[in-house]
Parts: sequence; C-alpha cells; structure tokens
Amino acid sequence: MKTPFFLVVYKTFHAQRNQIRPGMAAIGLSPGQPKILNYLLEHDHCMQRQVAEGCDIEPATVSRILTNMEQQGLIERGDPGRRAAEISLTDKGREAHRQWRGICHEVEERALEGFGTEERERFRGDLCRMYHNLTGKVID
Repeated sequence: MKTPFFLVVYKTFHAQRNQIRPGMAAIGLSPGQPKILNYLLEHDHCMQRQVAEGCDIEPATVSRILTNMEQQGLIERGDPGRRAAEISLTDKGREAHRQWRGICHEVEERALEGFGTEERERFRGDLCRMYHNLTGKVID
C-alpha cells in the first residue's frame, strides 16, 4: 500500500526538522526562535501581535519566546513604559539568523539533491499553493 500524501508531507517535515535542530541547538536557538528571527529581519521594529500573525504562532506563545530571546540578547524591545513596545533584532540576533540560514541551506541542498532548477521552482510553487489553500495567506 502506498503511503498517503499527508503522511509523506508530515514525515518529510520531521526529517527536515531533525536535520536542522542539532545545528540550532549548537548556536543556542530553541524551537520557534528561528521563525521569529526571520520575521524580524524582514519586519524590524514591529509589534508583538504582528510577530504572532506573521509567524502563525499564538500570541501567548510568542510572548514566552520573545521573553527568552530578550534574555539571550537576540532581540530588544522599545520603551518598556509603552503598552506595546516595538521589537527589533540585535547584532547577536542577526548573527544567529545568519548561522541558522546557513544550516538550513545545507539541509535544503541535501534534501533537493538531484532536483533540477525547474523542478525546484515547481515544487516550491506547489508548496506555496498548498499553504494558501490551508491558510488563505500567501508566501512570497
């Protein structure tokens, strides 16, 4: 019997995550943090609710992750007297993001070994379309 499509996607996601996580741990990142680093690199000086929406993470979860990231020196928040302080990356956060991206690119190259340029683009497009079908959101 052929493995169902949903299980192929799920197993592939976990295989990729299992390849990336040791590198994340080596640079001091925990789950959830890379996605937020990536968002903040593209949307510096944003609000916590924007991070939650942009990363598809519950606001309470984002709050906990941001607190840990601030303690690690990866982010800083604006004026603490304001109810909704702006969040931005520190130099340490930018460097952690750079290292994480390097790890991701290595894993991506391994995962897509033997795929041609056209196949990679079509596959990326199909995944973006699936995401849109499930969330109504567009991935650039």
